[in-house]
Amino acid sequence: MDTDQSINSKSTDQGLSEKEYGLIQEFVKTRKERGLEMEYESFDGYELPPRTQFSMLKKPAVSIKYGKLTFSTAAIRLFEGMAHILPVVHATKKRLAVIPLTEEESASVEWSRLKNDEIWVPKTISSLEFVEKLYQLMDWNRDCRYKVLGRVANSDRGLILIFDLEEAIMFTPDKQEYIDPKTGETKTRQVKYFPDKYKDRIGGSYNDYVAVRQMNLFEDFIGYQSDVPPAEETTGHDDPVNSEEET
Repeated sequence: MDTDQSINSKSTDQGLSEKEYGLIQEFVKTRKERGLEMEYESFDGYELPPRTQFSMLKKPAVSIKYGKLTFSTAAIRLFEGMAHILPVVHATKKRLAVIPLTEEESASVEWSRLKNDEIWVPKTISSLEFVEKLYQLMDWNRDCRYKVLGRVANSDRGLILIFDLEEAIMFTPDKQEYIDPKTGETKTRQVKYFPDKYKDRIGGSYNDYVAVRQMNLFEDFIGYQSDVPPAEETTGHDDPVNSEEET
């Protein structure tokens, strides 16, 4: 394939602006006139830092504290107006999947509410039994809180949210003092820990990421179980998943 055609075919997928596309074409044209080959870069050996090492504000997420789950505002607004969900767990894949519902079902729980008849906000889901099983499955510390970013996938039930529990970051109950480099003030923050697999490395393999991303576009429910018993649900007046700075 001609280099110009190759770039043209990829420009839309990569979301290049007209100006950026023009600059690239000019660059390619100049190199061709000089008889120079375009440099090719393989992604073998590249590592991709996990999403949790960047700001998690305005991203679909779930905060899991012993006995409670709270989904972020970004998560519920992806499915705005769907107040109920079916939370199902795959013990082997270590995944929590959320099936948003257009209407309440017998096994569903309420994860959001309409505030002042204007805006959808999260509701904290209380279920000691269900969360205990998550902590047992993941061998988590019951004194700590965990946060997991979600991703959208297609399924037999339509679009769903999937949370890979092995990607959870852990927040300790005790806060750590630190000096703000800008103001010099002493402040406190929660200590967070990333999964052990990222220790002494930047992140996961980029090639593995691409392969897994293609596989995860569709999720079947074989192996999933729903063990959430009916439980009292509390109304959250804030968004604990989104309101934490740098968490």
